[in-house]
Amino acid sequence: MSMDDSRIGPWKKLVRKLLNGPQPVGVDFDACRAVLRSDPSSDMAFQALCMLLEGALADASLPIDDTQEVVPLLKNLARGTVGPGDLL
Repeated sequence: MSMDDSRIGPWKKLVRKLLNGPQPVGVDFDACRAVLRSDPSSDMAFQALCMLLEGALADASLPIDDTQEVVPLLKNLARGTVGPGDLL
């Protein structure tokens, strides 16, 4: 991937925060966390990270600063400029 550390750093922090919970809350999100912890380079990890980020975006209790990082991160995941392995 071609993203520099100054851009990826805040995203890594956000993903780490979401992995440690509690937001977003739910069994599906817990399953996403398990997939991401077990095999961050798999195709399932990509789907799990997207689902976790989308859940965070919909979570009203997530701080606004974190919410503002989710959309650009999702866009870069979709473009392939960053992947789960880069963030975990």
